[in-house]
Amino acid sequence: MNETRDWRRANQAYLDDELQRLRQLLLRRVMWLRCQWQQDPLQRYQGLVISDDQVNWLLARVDHRVEESFYQDDSEAFAISQSVLEMGQKTAEQRLALEYAGTPLAIDVLVRLFGLTAFEENVLLLCLAPELDPSFAQLYAYVQDDVNYRFLTPHLALTLFGGENGDWLDARDSFLPGASLRRFRLVDLESDPSSTKTAGLRALKTDERIVDYLRGIDRLDERIAYLLRPMQSDLLAPHHHDLAERLASSLERGPEGSLWTALNFTGPSDSRKSVARKLCDILGLGIYDLNVKRLPVHGPERRETVRLLERDAVLSQFALYLDTSKLDLDDRAMKDSVDDLIECFGVFIIVGSEECWNPGRNMLSVHVPKPDADAQRQLWRQALAGLANANPPLEGFIDDVVQQFDFGPDAIAQAVAIAKGHASLQATDGDDVNITSEDLWQACREHAGRRMEELAQHIVSPHTWGDIVLPKDVFSQLEEIASQVAYRARVYEDWGFGARLGRGRGIGALFSGSSGTGKTMAAEVLANYLKLDLYRIDLAGVVSKYIGETEKNLKKVFDAAEQSGAILFFDEADALFGKRTEVKDSHDRYANIEVNYLLQRMEDYRGLAILATNRKSALDRAFLRRLRFLVDFPFPDAESRRNIWKKVFPPLADVGDLDYDVLSRLEIPGGNIKNIALNAAFLAASEGSAIEMNHVMHAVRREYTKVEKMVTESEFGQYYKLVKS
Repeated sequence: MNETRDWRRANQAYLDDELQRLRQLLLRRVMWLRCQWQQDPLQRYQGLVISDDQVNWLLARVDHRVEESFYQDDSEAFAISQSVLEMGQKTAEQRLALEYAGTPLAIDVLVRLFGLTAFEENVLLLCLAPELDPSFAQLYAYVQDDVNYRFLTPHLALTLFGGENGDWLDARDSFLPGASLRRFRLVDLESDPSSTKTAGLRALKTDERIVDYLRGIDRLDERIAYLLRPMQSDLLAPHHHDLAERLASSLERGPEGSLWTALNFTGPSDSRKSVARKLCDILGLGIYDLNVKRLPVHGPERRETVRLLERDAVLSQFALYLDTSKLDLDDRAMKDSVDDLIECFGVFIIVGSEECWNPGRNMLSVHVPKPDADAQRQLWRQALAGLANANPPLEGFIDDVVQQFDFGPDAIAQAVAIAKGHASLQATDGDDVNITSEDLWQACREHAGRRMEELAQHIVSPHTWGDIVLPKDVFSQLEEIASQVAYRARVYEDWGFGARLGRGRGIGALFSGSSGTGKTMAAEVLANYLKLDLYRIDLAGVVSKYIGETEKNLKKVFDAAEQSGAILFFDEADALFGKRTEVKDSHDRYANIEVNYLLQRMEDYRGLAILATNRKSALDRAFLRRLRFLVDFPFPDAESRRNIWKKVFPPLADVGDLDYDVLSRLEIPGGNIKNIALNAAFLAASEGSAIEMNHVMHAVRREYTKVEKMVTESEFGQYYKLVKS
């Protein structure tokens, strides 16, 4: 802190000396002007009449040697010139000393970054002077012989410094729109369309951002700060570190010897950002994520924003990262806008995309692979290093987390942060925050589920193995599915099956059976047992009549679920997977493409995907062969229905003397039984009594009417009249 304060004091001392130098130059100019004005008897009528002497003086000004001769011949003016030279030598020594100490002045850094000439540097100082000392505004008006000109103009700057090196042409070119001063908005030239002023007499000013920088304060311009988010993380996979170092060493030269100024990273979002951060760190640059959606769409405001972004990127030495993965690239206007942005930027940018981006600008395309299982284990160890309770208890647990959740560096860091939050809620004052395996697992589920919430219905259920009633063989199949999900790490990693499979690790299952036979409940039991999230996707809503839209919808679901390995429950599977026919027209061909796409994604999906259908017979056998499990949920027999009736009422429910023999004869599946039990409970509660047979029979009548099922005396026996009434 003291070093920074000392540097700022030195920086300000330099600026004070420069202001004094400018005052001396203005004083010398005033002496010249007064000398000329004294020779004009009509000077006090200026603006009303143009005298002969004034015309002669104006004509003489074309030859700058006349003014230079005055500065040499007049003793007082000559003394001022010598004083200015001495001040220049003094400030030059100050600058060299600070440069040698590794703490160069702010203006020296700015001049080097933007490649400014000595004249352009002096223009900046002239713009800065009124901001530091308001008296300069009056001085500018005086030397320009117009009280309205209380600002710097190109003409005044050229008059004071344009002829120092005898090159007026280059000095004038410094005010062109494409020159550094104006392109990077270091100065702004007044551009009022209604103004009658010539370009040389328009106001030259610099904004607050440049004033602050020259004073030693480096900050983002408020006009663009809302577009930028710093990208920071301490986690980096070893192979990503190696890739960043290789890129940094080979990035020096691009096509035809020019510097590469644009890169295109493809691959998982987390991995792309991780390598981008490390690369910029090696290159000595910061990096900001640019929110393209917030940029002005078009016109002068967009152009100005792009220029300000360029200026701050050069001034504060950072790269821009454009993440296109969340943009709707089917929107042609959005795609063109991003292309235009990449084309216009004159600073170092990195474009992150799922596929190679092809703008008009030369870009080096680099694929960034996602961290494999070993790399993810190392990332988890980095994130958990130094935490209490992060040694043996969590070390063994990391394998389970890596097998289930496919996280990159950012996701791992965020999951650990969430786990810390959970653990801190359990800690008492003064105790260390101990992260448990339960905290970590729940944090992973929460983080991974954020994207899925937008695409599918999250199903939360307390159902366990003891709640579901199924035949022994069906129950065993569900247990086999659970064991395959639970022991993937041992089989795929420890026993080496994963290396041989390559793809096809996905566990696909088909649950078939009539409505209410327990397909959804079975999925809930599996999710609860495996401590995984369950998401229901209605395939009837995913399938689109527009060509290619169904695949896009499915891709969004699988991409979002990939991180978590959540259980995907596709309901109404027959909406898409009906029997495939011969290709007779384009619709048949694209229907087969949709089926094949889903099969491929299921085989590649690292988690469990369950398809549910009421009509297994409608599914193509070629499709069925590619699933690992086919589970048929039969219509429950009388004994199964008896067990369902006994389990359907919670232990706390006030249940009377129910006739389970009669209830087991009702030929309805478990889903309908659940509805009946719930409706009967509400009827009993409204009467303030226990749940009795009359409540159940009343609920049965409503359910039978809903499903259009006949009420027969043989089925209901002694309760037939009660149901019919």
